[in-house]
Amino acid sequence: MNDLTNMSENYSINVKEGTFADAILKTYSPLNTREKFKEKYADKSFKILLNPKDGHYAALITVDKGVLTVEGIENENKNNLDEDILGWDGYIQTTLALFDEIGKGNLTQGDIAKKMVARKIKIKNVKMVAKLAEMMSFMND
Repeated sequence: MNDLTNMSENYSINVKEGTFADAILKTYSPLNTREKFKEKYADKSFKILLNPKDGHYAALITVDKGVLTVEGIENENKNNLDEDILGWDGYIQTTLALFDEIGKGNLTQGDIAKKMVARKIKIKNVKMVAKLAEMMSFMND
């Protein structure tokens, strides 16, 4: 099974330091200390897979009853990312550089839509992926 890494303290599963999954963990895990986040998602459960096609690890963000965890998943074998195996509800795949631009807020929704049409960004279940921005809004509370 998965290598549990101090789950109670840093909310990670198999996240190797310096990987994309580690960056996602550092970005989103502070939400676990935000009361408004916990309240909003207290009765929610979903998973969003972020896959940098030019990286070695994808990040599976799981929100379950107000607790967010991040799992690092090797993405060399695409079967490791299968929706049926991981049970993700939303998916975004692009390059590390574009993930960085999205994360910094440098791309508008229009920019992202254009990149989807040009097949530079692949998204499944846009509404679910939009939860990433919704969740980040709790960081300022």
